[in-house]
Amino acid sequence: MSKIIVQGEGKVIAPADKVTVVLGVETRDASAAKAASENARLMNETIAALLAAGVDQSEIQTSSYSLSTSQEEEPFGSKITVESPEFVATNMVTFSLNQTTGVGEVLDAAVSSGSNRIQEISFGLIDPRPQKDLALTRAIEDGARKAETAARAAGVTLGRILEISEGYGYVAANSRSAVFDMATPIQAGNMEITSSVTLTYEIS
Repeated sequence: MSKIIVQGEGKVIAPADKVTVVLGVETRDASAAKAASENARLMNETIAALLAAGVDQSEIQTSSYSLSTSQEEEPFGSKITVESPEFVATNMVTFSLNQTTGVGEVLDAAVSSGSNRIQEISFGLIDPRPQKDLALTRAIEDGARKAETAARAAGVTLGRILEISEGYGYVAANSRSAVFDMATPIQAGNMEITSSVTLTYEIS
């Protein structure tokens, strides 16, 4: 049985309607207990500020916590022991908002209440399934057009589809990470959802 294999691609652009933020508190002290205690106090105030700003309690989760001693790094990443090291307590939380407006205000509230580390801000879709379905449809249509073109050029007759394999891509057109200027408005932008398919046709 003779066959032809083609690839198709489809793309959908949709506005982001969800934001996920990773932020936290880092405190330092010569006493481990004091570093941890101050960290807990500031994190409690940060979480209270997030709740007051409209973040749902169920959307706030601890993503990491550490208590370690500070070390100095030499070139090439080697570390040396500090005579009087500080203890560093770091507590990071992740939360999501099912909206993209007012993100800057929420972050301002967190920072004003004690958060001093903003690790990542990423945008997404609450329900990407309709956009994924549309991207897949467009990918199959693109593959079918390519198969018809190839069959005409080769002088063969296109038959039934023998196999379809697919894959997805889900890319934010606008995201931020690490340090940023709090005075700058947070713009969500659009999401780009792509789909790719490989179609195998019977030919005669």
